[in-house]
Amino acid sequence: MLVLAQYGEIGIKGKNRRTFENILIRNIRRALGEKLKDAELRESRVFLEVSGGEKEIRKALLTVFGIEWFAFAYECRKTPDEIWKLVQKAKMKGKKIAVETKRVDKSFPMKSQELSAEIGARIVKKYGCKVDLENPEVKVSIIIARNAYVYFEKIRGLGGLPVGSSGKVLCLLSGGIDSPVAAWMLMKRGCRVDFLHIYPFEKWDAKKGKKIMELIGRLEDYEGKSELLTIPYADFYAETGNISPGYELVVFRRYMYKLAERIAQEKGYGAIVSGDSLGQVASQTLENIGASQWGLSVPVFRPLIGMDKNEIIGLAEKIGTYEISIKPYKDCCSLVAISNPATRAKKEEVERFAGLVGLDKLVERGAGRLSKHI
Repeated sequence: MLVLAQYGEIGIKGKNRRTFENILIRNIRRALGEKLKDAELRESRVFLEVSGGEKEIRKALLTVFGIEWFAFAYECRKTPDEIWKLVQKAKMKGKKIAVETKRVDKSFPMKSQELSAEIGARIVKKYGCKVDLENPEVKVSIIIARNAYVYFEKIRGLGGLPVGSSGKVLCLLSGGIDSPVAAWMLMKRGCRVDFLHIYPFEKWDAKKGKKIMELIGRLEDYEGKSELLTIPYADFYAETGNISPGYELVVFRRYMYKLAERIAQEKGYGAIVSGDSLGQVASQTLENIGASQWGLSVPVFRPLIGMDKNEIIGLAEKIGTYEISIKPYKDCCSLVAISNPATRAKKEEVERFAGLVGLDKLVERGAGRLSKHI
């Protein structure tokens, strides 16, 4: 079975394009596994020889960033008669049809419109179809390149850039709806994403943390294997009595960012990823975001910053993390006191409380208790 996979954004990468193409093919190999028999790059497309059911192949390719669209196709010699044999595989009797030809091989004697007109005329004559170029029920697509290729459905892919082409980042994973979506969006921009989770129980327990593992497992469908890094919440919790309740959540987020910064510096992550959406909750006001992250030496990416909750939920449902995210789980943010939280935290006050709890020492201690999973 032949599949044509067309990339989009990779095509404008100039001299670096080959690197992106190779990463894309590598990711396709990961997604398809033994179903992929051969992959060849030509005419700015990836030609895939695959085995197995179309449903399985479709599902796998819909997890690969960098593919703009793909199609199950047929291949033949570049003659109208051979192309016509393949066109007849479609069920077209009495339907509205359109024929589209793309002529990559300019030495082919017929122009694109001429070949489309001839094939269209044969369809109308044999099957009693009507031509409707705007709203066809069946669209016949023909590519004239090294050989002729015919397909009847163009399946929209994820687009974006192939995972692994833009470096690696560390995502603060809470267990809620937002942070898995933020991680997915960085994958779409070509990043490999690992995860930092601050857990609320005494020591890491795979059973208690099952929801976190499930979220990462779902996201691994899109990027392959990732790492989960965990740190206990207990050290910070022991010091919360020194913080005014209104500031506790902002100081805790400051602690998370400083931990992530330390880990990013040590392990070579290019950025920290957060699921913040501006104004969604008290901790995500402009002032609180600024107070919790000011002075960091590692950039913080917030891909959801301009999205509302319904948009985030819709994307979570699309990528398959929503049903996992709504399972019961007490993450650390839900344990922090939030009665009358400060919504316009001042960085001076945040730093004062950070000094009272010995934030730098807490970060050093937390980094020392870092565990790696998966």
